[in-house]
Amino acid sequence: MFWEAVINGLKVLLHWQTYVIAIMYLIISFLPIIVVMLAGNKSDDRMTKGGCLAILIQPLFQSLGVFISVCTLFPIMLFGRSEAAWSLPWLLIVNIPGRILILLIIMLVLSIAGAFIPLLGRANSFIMFIMGGAVLVFLTKILQNINPELGIRRIDILPGFHTIIGIVIVSGVASWLGIIASAGAVTILLRDNENISQLIMIPLGSVFGFIPIFIYGAWLGLQIQGL
Repeated sequence: MFWEAVINGLKVLLHWQTYVIAIMYLIISFLPIIVVMLAGNKSDDRMTKGGCLAILIQPLFQSLGVFISVCTLFPIMLFGRSEAAWSLPWLLIVNIPGRILILLIIMLVLSIAGAFIPLLGRANSFIMFIMGGAVLVFLTKILQNINPELGIRRIDILPGFHTIIGIVIVSGVASWLGIIASAGAVTILLRDNENISQLIMIPLGSVFGFIPIFIYGAWLGLQIQGL
């Protein structure tokens, strides 16, 4: 089932919604810094204070970006559907804001704690895996409460140690290969437009960072479909 999950997870890259979400993720993640940059005509003292505040709250906005991205791509990741759930993250934020805030804080804590794990903590794929994994577990629990007849209680929500290691390694290699291939293709096609090629590579790099979440989501989806 592991390799089937890997294949299904990589198929998420074939959906155009994935790349729209990557751009949204970047904007949301760096929104505090963008606001400070747009307010660049203010006094130096305000800019300094605003910059410090932006740096402090930026990780929380990154968690929000991951949350919105995973929620939106949830049906594509788990069930291979062609349509994303564009309204799902906003419905959850409006209806259960307290629980969403707690989830964002948990994601932030997990990302900080995960960074201290030897070897794994240095892998960006592992950090994205635990942040996005928290959202997937949260959404799976909601799906379980909405449709108890699906029997989702019988699936393994948390993968085993070897599965986690496999997801991190495969994701890291796939992300690396994807970035190299994309950079080569973009360089060849836009060799005379360096600025445009750099702008294209930023969201592409973000997309490849989501690969471990895609694989984990596909792993959960295969179990649910097998019930």
